[in-house]
Amino acid sequence: TQIRSRFLFEKYLRSINYSIITVNQVVYLMGIAQDQAELDRATHIASTTSYVERVVSYVQLKDDPSRNARLNT
Repeated sequence: TQIRSRFLFEKYLRSINYSIITVNQVVYLMGIAQDQAELDRATHIASTTSYVERVVSYVQLKDDPSRNARLNT
């Protein structure tokens, strides 16, 4: 809940594009980042939240060519 709230108030982050799951103080981020800077912000917010020991990111960049290839098959 803390991470979701921090995402909502971050001006340069589209929080709707992310799913956040926390298991035993490990945060799993999934979704689509607009660019590398947004992904870095999301990871930083998650990693600096209280009680988070580790962040595992499954976030892809919007313009990642491998993502577009999978969508077109």
